[in-house]
Amino acid sequence: MTPRQRLLRRAGLAAAGVGLFLACTYLFLPTQAVNELIGRLLADQGLSLAPGAHKTLLPGLAWRQPVLSSDQGPLVRFDRLTARLHLLPLLTGRAVVGLTAALGAGRLDLEYGINGTDALDLSADGLQLSDVPFFKTALGATAGGALWSEGRLSRKRGRLSGDLKLEVKQLAFSGVKLGAFPLPDTSNLHCQGMVRVTGGRARLESFSLQGDGIYMRLSGDLPNAATLPINLTLEIMPKPEFMDKQKLVFLLLAKFAASPGVYKVPIRGTLLKPVIL
Repeated sequence: MTPRQRLLRRAGLAAAGVGLFLACTYLFLPTQAVNELIGRLLADQGLSLAPGAHKTLLPGLAWRQPVLSSDQGPLVRFDRLTARLHLLPLLTGRAVVGLTAALGAGRLDLEYGINGTDALDLSADGLQLSDVPFFKTALGATAGGALWSEGRLSRKRGRLSGDLKLEVKQLAFSGVKLGAFPLPDTSNLHCQGMVRVTGGRARLESFSLQGDGIYMRLSGDLPNAATLPINLTLEIMPKPEFMDKQKLVFLLLAKFAASPGVYKVPIRGTLLKPVIL
């Protein structure tokens, strides 16, 4: 037997062993135990996911019309959600979980590397914000627009680094109230920005929102958990005619005027309960 044949034989035996291990784990691991584990992990963040997962024909889990909720109510919902362990990376000693979600015509794909250098690869397109209950639940508002995102994170010495690009087309929102302060109603905004992760810390880098009569810029530090505090600043630069249409809103925001026509609004609280202080 040649060295090449021996190498191929060993690779085949390793693949068969991995396949057998996964098959046994998949067949004998109770779905209830998996759902209980997921429930405990989410409960630490003040979240829950229902209904529970069921096994799929290929090794993996799937949810039918799952809803992610907090104690305030529903935050995110999908028509379909699946999670699977990729088999090929196991041959090189890497464990990679793939997550796929669909909502209407929108789609989100995520690959998370449990070990190794490549930590996360994300892409999302066509997700309609009007289908996301977070805005009504957490902000008491209505929102619309199409979300696009893509990005990658790498792992070095246990710390994550990388960039996630964000874009929302035709963003519109109304009725936003953060604590005691409202934000101006807007429509047909074009928004783009980036979340930059450095040494495990995430920062929203100048997420700009531009439309007729107004320009806004949101930036600041983001926590790695839904229950931890946020530290964001929203700069609002309206034109006089835009201010004239929403006089009451800007009157309430007057204390945050940094200069004529420029408002710097501090946003604190948490991701699930943001407030203006």
